[in-house]
Amino acid sequence: MSVDDVLSSFDQPMGLLPLPNVVLLPEATLPLQILEPRYRAMVRDALSDDALIALALLQPGFEPSYYTNMADIYPTVCVGRIREYVQIQDGRYFVSLFGLCRARVQEEDRHGEYRLAVLEPMVSPDTGVDADGEYAARGRCQQILSAQEFESFEGISHLRAFVHGGTSLAKIVDKLAAHLLPMEAFEIKQRLLEEPDVLQRAETLVRELKMIQQALETRQNSLEQWPHFGSMN
Repeated sequence: MSVDDVLSSFDQPMGLLPLPNVVLLPEATLPLQILEPRYRAMVRDALSDDALIALALLQPGFEPSYYTNMADIYPTVCVGRIREYVQIQDGRYFVSLFGLCRARVQEEDRHGEYRLAVLEPMVSPDTGVDADGEYAARGRCQQILSAQEFESFEGISHLRAFVHGGTSLAKIVDKLAAHLLPMEAFEIKQRLLEEPDVLQRAETLVRELKMIQQALETRQNSLEQWPHFGSMN
C-alpha cells in the first residue's frame, strides 16, 4: 500500500493506539503484542478493513488515565499498516506494524470501546524544495553513516546503499532514524515525527547520530586502554 493509497483512508476515522515510550516512524517496522480487549477489537476491525492503525505517544502523566480512553497524547501520530499478524488461542495478537506517513489528530471519538481519530495527513510539499540544502543534507547523512563506529550495526551495508541511491531525503531520514536510533530515544523520534521541514529533520538526525558515534568511539577507546595481563602459567 502506497502513501497515495493511504490518503484515501483519511476520509474515515481511524483506530488510535496510544502507547508510552514508543514512537513509530515512517519506514519503520514495529512488532507489537496486543493484550487489552479494547485494542484486540481495534486490530480485529482494522484487519477487516484496510489494516491501518494510527500510533500515538502518550504524554507524561498518563498513568492515572491509562486504562481509559482519556489519556493525553501528542497530536502528531504515525499511520501504520499491519503487515503480518498472528492471533493465538487466548485472543492476543502479535502484529508487525509498518509506518507509512505522518498525520495530525484533528478530533477524537473517545466514547467507543477504543479511540477513533479524524486525521489530517502531513504531506511534504512538491514545490519550494531547497535543492542545495537537500544535497548538502544527503551528503551529511552519507558521511556520518560511513563512520567506522557503525560498522557492526545490523543492515549497515543496505543503509549505506540506500542513502547513495535516488531515494528522497525524507525517506532517507526516516529510514536511518528508524534503524539507527535506539528504542529508548522515543523523545527524539517524536520530535522527528512532528517536524514538517525535512532539512530540519535531517539536521536533528545527524546531530543525534554524531552523539551515538562519539559514545561508541569513547567506549571502544576505553576497551583498548583496559589493562591486559599476561598469563600466570
